[in-house]
This record gives sequence, C-alpha cells and structure tokens, in this order.
Amino acid sequence: MVKKGMIDGMSIIFLLLVIAYIGVVVIPAEQLEKVWTRQQVDFIEMVLMWCAISLGILLTVYFEIRHFVNQERSSHSLSEVIPGNAQHIGAREEQQDAFGFSALHDPEAVKRYGMLAVLADGMGGLDMGKEASQLAVQTMLNEYLEKTAGETVPEALEKALQEANNAVCELALQHELEWNVGTTLVAAAIKEGMLYWISVGDSRIYLYRGGVLIPLTRDHIYANVLDLRVREGQLTREEAEMHPERHLLTSYLGIPKLDEIDANRKPFRLAAGDWILLCSDGLYDELSESLLEEAVRMPPPQAADFILQHVLALENPYQDNATIAILACT
Repeated sequence: MVKKGMIDGMSIIFLLLVIAYIGVVVIPAEQLEKVWTRQQVDFIEMVLMWCAISLGILLTVYFEIRHFVNQERSSHSLSEVIPGNAQHIGAREEQQDAFGFSALHDPEAVKRYGMLAVLADGMGGLDMGKEASQLAVQTMLNEYLEKTAGETVPEALEKALQEANNAVCELALQHELEWNVGTTLVAAAIKEGMLYWISVGDSRIYLYRGGVLIPLTRDHIYANVLDLRVREGQLTREEAEMHPERHLLTSYLGIPKLDEIDANRKPFRLAAGDWILLCSDGLYDELSESLLEEAVRMPPPQAADFILQHVLALENPYQDNATIAILACT
C-alpha cells in the first residue's frame, strides 16, 4: 500500500510539473516578467523541465520493471497444468495409438523436469504397431526424466526421441522385422511457463489460444516433396494432388537414422487459458475452432471425451484409432 501510494503521489507530481512547465512556456514573457526577472523565468523553466524529465524517467523505469516482473510471475504461475485424455479403437481390430504423461502432480518432478505429454500412433501398414507405439511412449517418458541439470529442454527432448527411435529399431531387429516396424511420436513439455515440442511423423500438436486453433507441427509426409516439385516446375499441381503416395510418411520412429524431426528450439511463452492438444490422425481432421470453443468450457478430462465423442458421432465406417491428450494451462 505504501509503494502504491508513493507511486500515485509521484505520478501526480509529474503531472503537476508538466502542467507548470507548459504554463510557464505558454504564458507571455511580459506577463511573467511582472513577477520575476527574465533570468528567474529561464531558471524556473529549466528546473521544471528537468524535474519533469527525471521523474518521468523514474516512473517509466518503474512501470517497465513491474511489467517484466508481472510477465515472469504470469509465466511461472502456470504451475497448474491440468491433463485430459480420451481414446477409442475406432473401426480397427487393434488399438495402435498410445499416450502418456509425466508425473504432473509431483511438485519436485515438475520443478526439475516440467510437465511432459507424449502421443504415438503405430503404423498400421507395418508390423507390431501396438508394441511400437507403447514402447516409444514409455521410452520417451523414461529417457526425458533422465534429463540432467546442464541439459536444456530441447536437448533432453531430442535425446529422449533418439532413444525411443533406438528402442523401436531394436524391437524390429529382435523380431527380424527391420524397416517393417514404425510409429509416429509427438511430445510437448511445459517448464516454467514455456512450451517445447518435438515431432516425428504425422501426429500433431496444436495450441488453442483465444479462440484460435494453431498447428505447431508439420506432417512428415511425401506430399511435402511433391509440393516442392510443383514449385520447381517439375510437376503440375494436379499431378501432385493425385499422386498415390502423397500421404506416405517420410519420417517415423523405426528408421535407423532420423533426419527429419520437427521441434522448436526457442521456448514459446504460454499464458493462462492456453490449451495444448496432442492428436493422432484418427481425430485431428475433425478439430475445429467452434468445437474447441465449446470444449474449453469443460474440465480437460471431460473436454477430451467431448471432442472424441464428436468424432465418433460422425460414424465413419473406416474410423482409425483416435487419441487426444490435453495440457490445459490455468
């Protein structure tokens, strides 16, 4: 209260100084010289000007510092991140999606590692999709929690992703299925109010902020190569759109050497009200801003189920496995 009163007082004095300075400047000199000499008028004008400037600088510095501190407090205040998730097998014979969260309710773990959500979609066209996705998620979570104090979050995420890839490759070798076992993987970490993500394949991460749905990841599919060839004049747009391999993955866990990884190197500052959504391809095509506008009014666990039920209500006879994992910032 004392600080606030002091700042209010300084602000009033600043305004009075500005008004006084303007008054001295606009009042005709002959009127002022009836009271003071010309030298006194010049001295008063100079004193008022420098006092106003000095006090203005002090107030500007104070408000800038307060704004910075409030931003820091706001980012750090996102310690409460509420998870939500929902999953359905769809019209498939086996659930090949997998997901997991780190220990979101362990304060010590959250302080040291932040909060991590992981989602993987085993590749149905290959073998052991279920085993690959489950192994990838568990390895990613376990390896990320081995993060050292000297590692940045992006470094820890990439290291964990590479270990998850090694695990899937080893699974394939054990069953003599090299190059025939694969899974996508997306992971989002929140630490000290900052968001980091990493992705391989065509599962996706979205940010929902202020009524706008923002994709954060890029699908690793052959369409990217075809679109580049269109820009270079090697293909027509129609040829690229009709290409039978357009949707094939160009990067996924299970490849001995991962060259195509999507990740943010710079942290992304989150705000209260932001929702991070990790989705498999059996669900994200039906996401919309109007759907999320309704969903975010619910607690995240109910919101995840609401979104999933919306997808299932469309009764797609070829419905793929559908999974959503949410990190909601409050």
